[in-house]
Amino acid sequence: MNIIITGKVGIGKTTVCEKVVAIAKHLGYSCGGILTPKSKEGIIIVDVQTGETELLASLINIYEGPHIGQYFFNPEGINFGIKAIDRGISSDILFVDEVGYLELKGKGFIKIRELIRAEKVKNSILVIRKQLLLAFSAWLGSKVSIIETTINNRNELPQKISTLLNLRKTG
Repeated sequence: MNIIITGKVGIGKTTVCEKVVAIAKHLGYSCGGILTPKSKEGIIIVDVQTGETELLASLINIYEGPHIGQYFFNPEGINFGIKAIDRGISSDILFVDEVGYLELKGKGFIKIRELIRAEKVKNSILVIRKQLLLAFSAWLGSKVSIIETTINNRNELPQKISTLLNLRKTG
């Protein structure tokens, strides 16, 4: 199953993913991929499988990587994320937070598109901003469930997503 978590900027999409990871791991499922929480410096990238982190993007122009909006992307952070996604392919749930403007340009974590199309991933949860959803809907095809995060539902979503994935205690 492929799930898109969407919603406005800052609404809590990454937090929902963090809670789904915690639920899934507690129930004995393996999780891989990346989460990208914001920080004072910019955007941190977290390898879901190992817990390792790297700075993905900075608010200050200190990297030679792509520049999108207010963020200057760290090429090493992007490579870190690609490696985390590669490592997480065989996981029960692969998270990619987030798929955005870089991927629309064929950069960043674009590889996830082919992994999903080729059905190489058991379950995936992709974070896509609401304003980019239309662009990615055709990109991913019809095998996707879309869940919108709002201020009113964000606390219930982790459990709803766990139910949708049919997560139960393993072993």
